[in-house]
Amino acid sequence: MKTVKQYTDSFSANLAKGLLENAGIKAAILGENTNVWAGVYNTDLLTLELVVSDEDYSEACKLIEAASSAE
Repeated sequence: MKTVKQYTDSFSANLAKGLLENAGIKAAILGENTNVWAGVYNTDLLTLELVVSDEDYSEACKLIEAASSAE
């Protein structure tokens, strides 16, 4: 697994995950439940990692970069 991008909010991370999954790339968000387990309620302290398989990494990076440029 490789990290495509890091996020500080769940909403943005899940939007990016949906973008990848709509393109047929399986993705996961690591650290999403950290606030529940560690009792961290300040989301500025969280780092969420959007990860994909090694073979999908290159294509995922291109899609995320294209989406970021379009904003």
